[in-house]
Amino acid sequence: MPSAGMMPSAGMKYRLEPIVDLMTGEVVGQELLAGEHACPVWNEAEWREWYAFLAGEIPVLLPDLPGLLFLNLDGYQLLDWHIAGSVRSLRDYARRIVIEWTEQRFHDDKLVDVLAKINFLKGIGFRLAIDDIGAGTGVDGLGRAGSVKASFCKIDGTYFQAIRARGPEYLRGLCQHLSHDGARVIVEWVETEEDYRLALAAGAHLGQGHLWTHAKRNESASATSATVEQGES
Repeated sequence: MPSAGMMPSAGMKYRLEPIVDLMTGEVVGQELLAGEHACPVWNEAEWREWYAFLAGEIPVLLPDLPGLLFLNLDGYQLLDWHIAGSVRSLRDYARRIVIEWTEQRFHDDKLVDVLAKINFLKGIGFRLAIDDIGAGTGVDGLGRAGSVKASFCKIDGTYFQAIRARGPEYLRGLCQHLSHDGARVIVEWVETEEDYRLALAAGAHLGQGHLWTHAKRNESASATSATVEQGES
């Protein structure tokens, strides 16, 4: 299974992070993230190029990926006609793709336009995840989660790490609120077994973080080592 790739343009790489069912351990999807290690600082034209690349790359990736593919887009990117065209070109694969609506100012004057675009994409088969819930003051994520029906709601990793010492009861109310309309709750930045147990006890459904990305890298390294040893024998 592929875990990284690179665009024809120099320096534009991506990585995949597994999203895991906390009850079963099953990988239900992968989040496709720009940059080999961290999100790059790109200008508008470079982001357009990125999504144009993904329009060709995602159909190649999907046959070898289990489950869903999560793809980040903020409100302004959703309204950019170049980027929107690239996303729309993936409509034949929409049932496998989750649009992650990332952080923006909830009271932005373009919010109504963004919601219209999101509902259009949902109408042609894409699923929706609300990203960055709990980031900043918390108003943005909760506002977006309340403005449209989503299949997934993602609790921000920084927020999760900041409140984990307070125990599962502190997080349980948020998980219940986010899942009341049928959304599955994803907790980001699950780094340790303790984090995993906390997210599970709080009522989250899915997890994402170093606990699983580290395991995936180890599996990839072991597979590579085994292949080399077989070649040498």
